[in-house]
Amino acid sequence: MTQDADETTTPGGESAEDKASRLDAYDLDGDGEISPIEDLRARLGVIDARLEEVAEEGGVKGKIADAAHHVVDRLDND
Repeated sequence: MTQDADETTTPGGESAEDKASRLDAYDLDGDGEISPIEDLRARLGVIDARLEEVAEEGGVKGKIADAAHHVVDRLDND
C-alpha cells in the first residue's frame, strides 16, 4: 500500500523550504546537490563550533577541546 507524498516534503520528511535552506548553506559548488565532501565540511563546521564552546569553559577539558578545535579548524578551512 503506497501513500501519495506531500509535495511540500521530501521522501526523508524534510520540507521543501528546509531542503532549499540546506542547499543554500551547504552546496558550495552551486550544482544543486550536496556532495559527500560538502556534507562532511558542514559536519566539521558543526563539530568545530562545539569544540570552540567547550574550549571557552576552560580547565583540562577546555585545553583538549582547544587543541582539537585548531586541528578541525585547519581541516574545515583548507
